Amino acid sequence: MNQSPTNPDNPPRLAVLSDLHGNLSALTAVIERLKQIKPQAVVVLGDLVGYLCRPNQVVRTVRDAGWPCLQGNYDLAVLTGGSAGVDKYLKPGIGPEPRAVFDWSDKRTNQASRDYLGSLPGAIRMSAGGLSLLACHGSPTHVRQYIYPDHPQDQLDRLVEDSGVQVVLMGHTHRPMVRHAGGGLAVNPGSVGKPKDGDPRASLALLELGEKPRAEILRVPYDLETEARLLTENGMPPATIQRLYAGT
Repeated sequence: MNQSPTNPDNPPRLAVLSDLHGNLSALTAVIERLKQIKPQAVVVLGDLVGYLCRPNQVVRTVRDAGWPCLQGNYDLAVLTGGSAGVDKYLKPGIGPEPRAVFDWSDKRTNQASRDYLGSLPGAIRMSAGGLSLLACHGSPTHVRQYIYPDHPQDQLDRLVEDSGVQVVLMGHTHRPMVRHAGGGLAVNPGSVGKPKDGDPRASLALLELGEKPRAEILRVPYDLETEARLLTENGMPPATIQRLYAGT
C-alpha cells in the first residue's frame, strides 16, 4: 500500500482476506463485494489451497488480481507434500478425515499454482495513512501459531509491541477478531473459504487507516450449495460438508 495520509476525513481503506482454501464461490462473492466497497488496496494472508475443491482457480484468481499475498501453513504443507508437509505445517495429530482432505489437495494443486505459492513471502510489511502494518498468517513468530479472539490481553499487547508496527494482521484461526492491543490493533479477518465461528458466510476485514485506525468484520453470503456439491462429487468426507454448512 505504502502511501502517505491524504484527507483525514477520508482515510485509506484496506481489505484483508485470509484462508480462502479453494472456495471459488466464496471468493467470487467477496470480489463482488469489494467492487462495491472500493478499498484502496487488498492483502491476502495466505492459505489459498486446502479443504475445498477449486484450489487452482482460487490461486489463479488471486494471482491475476495482483493483490499482495503471503504463504499460509496449508500452502506450505502442499508445497512440501506428503507426510513431511503434514507433520511440519498442519495441526499435530490430525485424524484420517483431514489427512484425506490434505491428500486430495496435494494431488490436485497443479504446478502453476505451486510456482505461485512458492514465490510468495512469509510476511508483508506495509504502510498507509501514516501507519505501519505487518501481515502474517499465524502470528509474527510462527506460521502455525493460533491467536484466537480470546487470546490473553497482556500477551496480545506484547505481540503488537514486539512487532514494531501499529497494526498486526493475522489469519489461520478462521475466526474473526478485532482487538486493541499494544497501542494499536490486532486484526484477524476470519476465513473467506471455511469460517469456523458458527457463521458459514465468507468473512473479511475492512480497515480504515487514519490517525485512529479502526477495523470492521464484513460477512458475505455465497453459493454454498455449489461448493457442497463439488465436495460430494470429489469424494470428500461427509463431515467436511456438514461443517461447511455449520461454519465450524
